[in-house]
Amino acid sequence: MKLHSLLNPMLLNPVLKLSAAACLLTQLSACGWLFGDDGTFRDRSNDYRQATVEPPLELPEGIDSESIDDSYAIPPISDRTTLGEEFVVPTPEPLSEDINRDSVRINTLGDDRWILVDGAPGEVWPRLRGFLSLNQLAVQRADAVSGIIETAWLQPTGEEALRERYRLRIDQGVQRGTSEVYVLQADIRSGDENWPQQSNNAEREDIMTQGLAQYLADSSAAAAVSMLAQQAIDSSGKITLEEDANGTVYINLTLPFSRAWASVGKALQKSGYQIDDLNRTAQVYYVSYVEIAEEEEDGMFSWMYNWATSNDEDERSEGIPYLIRLKDNSGTVAITIERPDNTEMSKSDTERLLKLIKRNIS
Repeated sequence: MKLHSLLNPMLLNPVLKLSAAACLLTQLSACGWLFGDDGTFRDRSNDYRQATVEPPLELPEGIDSESIDDSYAIPPISDRTTLGEEFVVPTPEPLSEDINRDSVRINTLGDDRWILVDGAPGEVWPRLRGFLSLNQLAVQRADAVSGIIETAWLQPTGEEALRERYRLRIDQGVQRGTSEVYVLQADIRSGDENWPQQSNNAEREDIMTQGLAQYLADSSAAAAVSMLAQQAIDSSGKITLEEDANGTVYINLTLPFSRAWASVGKALQKSGYQIDDLNRTAQVYYVSYVEIAEEEEDGMFSWMYNWATSNDEDERSEGIPYLIRLKDNSGTVAITIERPDNTEMSKSDTERLLKLIKRNIS
């Protein structure tokens, strides 16, 4: 047989096909071994769906360790309503609920005064310690779990000045990621062991509150965080959007009624509602709200929107009337919205109008 016959492509074709098939089979088996469901580099993106919640580790009696605590606990969501049959993806809400709130603000209600700080309790706690250290105020007691710092006895300047001490208490604010700081002043008239319900000297309390608020405003960029205070003091906020068994959507606010009533009144004004009347005994605000057209409605098809809503023009310009009802539930307050003529409101409209109020309550 001649050499050229051995090199005939027709004779080599079956051999090449067999080799190619073997090579392809090897590659496919290799891909399966490397990237298949049981491969070394399998897709693990959906593994979290199979995760289970395990019970917390229980230590033997008498043994305690902070190292096994959840350092970064996930706070509960603030909106707990169910989705309707037709769901439209909403626009993202601001990270800060009250988009117009100041970083530090002094609030008063009756005889109560507190500093509202934009920051979680674990972030504000080190700044309280920093304020006392800067002003050389000795600390007698510091309890991060309870959020309380007590100073030692101090002697103010002045011939008739009484010895005094201060208690700083930090609490979770209404909105997520906010804190409330309360200042209590006591002088020797209260004794060494007892703290009064109200400051013995309101003027001295006010001076301390003003100084502390100014310091917190100046140190707002501080990055230190107390993990102990962060874990002990709930930072998820005191306000949630809930839905009862009948499908009624409402705001659940964990505040005494007197403060909730005042806070809702301010929130209504900041949210664009006009307060026409109110009845605290009946626990209801009579308000009007002017619906504002979306930006798209001012474009080239705005005439279609104007034609479709022409019948409601008077109501839109004067505002749609609503009743904002508050129900005191001994420590929490439920806030609902309804039309005065009992006109049925859609769930989406109810949620949207309540969220306007919710983000501005503090």
